[in-house]
Amino acid sequence: MKSGFIAIVGKPNVGKSSLMNALVGEKVSIVTPKAQTTRDNIMGILTTSDYQMVFVDTPGVHKSRTVLGSYMNKAAASAGTDADAVVIVLDATKPLTESEIGFVEKYLKTGIHVYVVINKTDLVKYEKIYPMLSKLAYLTSPADGRGAIREIIPTSCRTGFNVDLLKTYLAGELVEGDCYFPEDEYTDKSERYMVCEIVREKALLFLQEEIPHGIGVYIQSMTDEGNLYRIEVDMMCEKPSHKPIVIGHDGEKLKQIGESARGEIEKLLGKKVFLKLFVKVREGWRDRPGQIRNLNH
Repeated sequence: MKSGFIAIVGKPNVGKSSLMNALVGEKVSIVTPKAQTTRDNIMGILTTSDYQMVFVDTPGVHKSRTVLGSYMNKAAASAGTDADAVVIVLDATKPLTESEIGFVEKYLKTGIHVYVVINKTDLVKYEKIYPMLSKLAYLTSPADGRGAIREIIPTSCRTGFNVDLLKTYLAGELVEGDCYFPEDEYTDKSERYMVCEIVREKALLFLQEEIPHGIGVYIQSMTDEGNLYRIEVDMMCEKPSHKPIVIGHDGEKLKQIGESARGEIEKLLGKKVFLKLFVKVREGWRDRPGQIRNLNH
């Protein structure tokens, strides 16, 4: 048996979570069109008869303005240094920047094997991908002080293009050893954590641009009553003016979030769910370490 850890890193909204979900074959990380959806390192576990590959989905690296933002950047950095290999995800729909090239070079200097994925290829023509490949070409050969990119793989998580090919390459990075997790597990996160993430995903999808990243979610109570889970969830917002927006006219927005989340939570837990959402104002919570530690619990 072989096993190992693969970190998935990159800027916000390049498709890191979608890639991990495609590799694992399960919805492990929440996915939305909004940047900085992932706030913490989340492991996705793929176990076959030959190996166990543990993927670490990291928050997008960005210029942080809050304690929460700094926490997210630290989580991403720690995952990259502890992994057996790193997958750097780039967005095929956007021009490759000098900072992204520098980001790749930084990892090539660590000695960790680096794979570069050009994601979202289903949204562009090859003419847009070629300049990215051309700019990265010099990094496919080693130089003083750095290694070389192992492979550059264009992918599409939506169509599955080259996902299995990437998986095959990454399996070659694993080493002889025991499994880290039971073979029937596909994530390291608890059910409580996943419930919070599902609620936060729906809030990100249904709320306006200025509010979503000011939303924090934690569970007040989660009771298994045999044929039913009874769950009460607090949604924190940063400003009093945000609370009525989250709730919506006659509670419609909160109802929309709750109904969408409940269906997915029922699939996760395998039974009926009674879900109750409460909206509370916690001004400046993203700059309070104590509040951040309570998230997703």
